[in-house]
Amino acid sequence: MKKWTELPFPRARAVALCVSLAVAAATGCGPDRGSAAPPEDADTALTSQGSITAILHRYVESGASEPYEEFGITALFPRYRPSDAALVDTLLGERVPEIDVAIEQCEPPAPLVPLRPRRLTSTTGATIELADVGDLSVEYSGEKITLPTQTFPDLLRVIDGVTYVADDKRGLRFEPAQTYTVHSSGTDEVTRFDVVLDAPEDLGDVALDGVSPAEQTPVVRRGAPLTITWEGGGGYGDEVIATVSWSSMGLPLSMSCRMRDDGSFVVPAEMTAALQDPLVAGEAEMTVSRVRQTAFRATGLDSGELSFVLSTSFLVRFDAAP
Repeated sequence: MKKWTELPFPRARAVALCVSLAVAAATGCGPDRGSAAPPEDADTALTSQGSITAILHRYVESGASEPYEEFGITALFPRYRPSDAALVDTLLGERVPEIDVAIEQCEPPAPLVPLRPRRLTSTTGATIELADVGDLSVEYSGEKITLPTQTFPDLLRVIDGVTYVADDKRGLRFEPAQTYTVHSSGTDEVTRFDVVLDAPEDLGDVALDGVSPAEQTPVVRRGAPLTITWEGGGGYGDEVIATVSWSSMGLPLSMSCRMRDDGSFVVPAEMTAALQDPLVAGEAEMTVSRVRQTAFRATGLDSGELSFVLSTSFLVRFDAAP
């Protein structure tokens, strides 16, 4: 079961981002792109990206009086070489769940990380620079919250720069259906920008085969269809990602499904049949996330996205179909 005892949110999140990225570079989080390095002149142009993510994470435990919940916004503006895209995907992909399958489809169970090591492409300076975009703030419901910066020194020659982080300890609140506007004052390198997005509605009561994790631990029966239900998003066009994660023989594994936000999805029996035997599997956890995104542009950034991710996590157990 996840441990939720953490450092204060802003620094804990920023430290975790840097440490996870350093581990990714050293141990191989992200696809192995082969040992042959591209010609230097083919990889000199830097790519600049903006990622602003508002995350409401709720953890539901059966028998608990209420779920554990936290809400925060993190903004990152990485500048990197194209050959380091996989490393950046590790940093950003952990915050906004994405899978490479068609809508209403599942990807089969697979290891969470590849086993082969990955080389750093930079021998001088940090592989990824997190750019400063000036003062960053978010406005909603007549309130304005500043996102302070966290600055860290070059870590294992992997990442250097600033992150912007705020949470409810700074007065930040999640308000469904409210309009959130993020303002940047800009710098000489990145011009000022404003990006607007309405917050999605809450997922409501998530259930597996009609069983609420707040009442008891749901059972995922291997070889049987699994019905996931939640409160539909009302036709906005959001996506919902469901991921079940577990470990077997020390290897972390997961299976994910990409779903329309209509309130119900059935995981096919052939997918649940591939789940690990409960006699050799460790604890399993499911996370259901609603994702809403909008793109933005600014001079100095090649692309940018503001995302809302509403996630509900809970324990599940595997069992064989009767």
